[in-house]
Amino acid sequence: MSKIVSKSWMAVLLVLLCLIAGIGSFQAEASTVEPTSDSTFSDVQLQAQFWADELAAKPGYKTWKGSSITVSPLGPGTHSWLAIIQNSTQEPVGYLVIHAAEDGSFQLGEYGTGSYPLFNEQSLQLSLLQLELIPNQIKAERVYTHPLHAAWRITSSSMVHYADAVSGEHLPISKDEEWDDPAEDSLAASPGLTGAQAEIKKAIVIPFFNPYGRLPWLTKSPITMNDQTYSSLLKWVREKKEIRFTVESYEGKLLQVWSVVGYDTWEGGQLYLALSKEESDDRRYMPIELLVKQGKFYR
Repeated sequence: MSKIVSKSWMAVLLVLLCLIAGIGSFQAEASTVEPTSDSTFSDVQLQAQFWADELAAKPGYKTWKGSSITVSPLGPGTHSWLAIIQNSTQEPVGYLVIHAAEDGSFQLGEYGTGSYPLFNEQSLQLSLLQLELIPNQIKAERVYTHPLHAAWRITSSSMVHYADAVSGEHLPISKDEEWDDPAEDSLAASPGLTGAQAEIKKAIVIPFFNPYGRLPWLTKSPITMNDQTYSSLLKWVREKKEIRFTVESYEGKLLQVWSVVGYDTWEGGQLYLALSKEESDDRRYMPIELLVKQGKFYR
């Protein structure tokens, strides 16, 4: 079982290791990212701003009020963008992942809160230090299939490494073939909000609980998810019951365990569950349809 490095210690550990190793800041290369036309980029920016403003008015997003947004292409071949939400001091407080839909509209793939968003620079720095790699001798790029399949692809000489896009944890794969799984690619177009002017009808946030405080995935059967409204699951969340989500990746080499700490229901019924791994403001909201396909829920 692999457990993600605590983000609350990430910055401290990073500074200490950098002082020891004498490594300065490093920016991931973006030369392989497909260019975006000015008009498309402007449309993405406007859509990101609308969704960010809608979220900022709801519980759990108070740091998003009055924020600014920086948008960049997510990765090669994805036709997707990463929108980083920044406060008045330009510190990250959250993110949105936006995909281009076939009909020309945009889809909200996932979103999250906290100071260590998807593809944060600290996670990359930590990965390089753990792998004992020198920044100016490597190339790093974002690779993204869906919310549970996002990583830094790091190449040095003839070696390829993959690291988690949020924590920087080294993933148990060392070849591109292990990442480019056709079964995973089929989930790239996972369900997500497409209503450009959609509003949030209900936003629930509950206190964090330690996902490893109990281990029901070892002793109990998973929750049967056969109700298309997921009413029982949402009721348990509102009642602050401890619901855990688990997913096995890379042929069972990596087990991730998350606490379910809330949900957002958008106009039209699109449902995003809030997942967290540690006690902080960091939450990742993912479409429930994707989570049901990929993993299991436990009480």
